[in-house]
Amino acid sequence: MIKMKKGLKFTKEKLKELYIDKKLSLNQIGKKFGCNGSNIHYWLCKFDIKRRPAYRKKIHIPKTVLEDLYWNKRLSSREIAKKFGIKFGRTVRKKLENYGIKRKTVSQALTKKFKKPFCGDLNKKAFLLGLRAGDFYAKRARKSIRIQTSTTHNAQIDLLNDSFKKYGEIRKYYSRHKDRNDEWFIYVDLHESFDFLVEKPNKIPSWILENNELFYQFLTAYADCESNWNINKSHDKHFRYVFRLRTGDKRILEQIKDKLKSKRFHPLFRLENKNGDRSPSGQFNFNIYNVTLNRKKDTHNLIKKMLPLSKHSEKIRKMQFILENKDKLWNQVEPLWQELRKKIKKEILYQKSSVL
Repeated sequence: MIKMKKGLKFTKEKLKELYIDKKLSLNQIGKKFGCNGSNIHYWLCKFDIKRRPAYRKKIHIPKTVLEDLYWNKRLSSREIAKKFGIKFGRTVRKKLENYGIKRKTVSQALTKKFKKPFCGDLNKKAFLLGLRAGDFYAKRARKSIRIQTSTTHNAQIDLLNDSFKKYGEIRKYYSRHKDRNDEWFIYVDLHESFDFLVEKPNKIPSWILENNELFYQFLTAYADCESNWNINKSHDKHFRYVFRLRTGDKRILEQIKDKLKSKRFHPLFRLENKNGDRSPSGQFNFNIYNVTLNRKKDTHNLIKKMLPLSKHSEKIRKMQFILENKDKLWNQVEPLWQELRKKIKKEILYQKSSVL
C-alpha cells in the first residue's frame, strides 16, 4: 500500500483501473483523492504506469473558409483558433502552411487595415489598369499602394468600391468647399503587390492589345471613367446612340481607335480642343482628343462587349436603356431618355449639404 498525504491510500491496481480501464483524467482521479492532477502524474511514474496516448480531436477547416477568415475577415491565428475551439494559434498557423496560404508579414499582422495581395489574374489587372489610365490616382503611402479619387457621382464611389473591396478597406470622406461643389473623397490602401498601378499608363500595354478579352476589360474600365453615352436625332423620326471617349490621352485613344477598327467598328478620331482654348468652365491646359462611335450596329455590338464587365451604375443603366429601346422611334425614346438623365442627375452631389 502507498500512503498519500492526509492519510488517503490507493494501490497500483486501483490507479491503473481508474486511469487505464475507466479512462479518467489525472484531474478527475486527483479529485477523488483530494489532490492535484500533478500528484497523480507523479504516482503514475512511480508505479511505472504508461500514459495513455493523447487524444486530439481533429478539426477540419476548409481552405476557402480559413483564407477568408485570415485575409478577408482579418482574424489572427489565435482568434481563428478560439473560433473553432482549438487551444493554440500555432495549430492554425500550421494549417495555413499546409494549405499554402501566404502568411501575413509583421506589418500586416499589426495593422488594422485589411490588405490582401493581388491575385495575379490578368483580366482583373487589365481592368484595374484601365481605371488607372482613367481618373483614378495612385501613389505609394508607406508600405501600401493608395488608390484614390474625388467625385460628385455616387456611381464613381461604387466603381472604386466594387473594383477593390476584396483587396482593401474602402474609406470615404465628405469634402466641403467654399469656391466649388462639395464632393466625396474616397480611397483604399492596397498591398504592395498592386505597385503596377503606381505609374499612370500613357499607352495600352501590348499584352492587353494583343488579347481581345483583355482589351475589352481595359476599355470598359477606361470608359467607366471617361466615356459618355448620348442620343442624337438624325432624321424627323430617327436617331442614333453615340458613344464618346474624350480625354487628353492621345496615344491611348489612337490605340483604342485602331483596335476597334481591326474588330470592324467604325470609330471617328479627332482633335477636339487645343491647349489654350477657352470653354465656359475655363481654359484647356492640354489638347483634348475624341473617339466616337455613332453607327447603330457599332454601339450595340460594343455594349454587348462592355455591359457584362462594367461596374459603373450610370453607364450600366444607359447601356441597358439603349439595348431595350434600340428599335423605337425618336418621339418614343427621347422623353424616356430625358427621364433617365433626370434620375441620374438627382443622384449627383451638386448642392452643398450640411449633412454627412
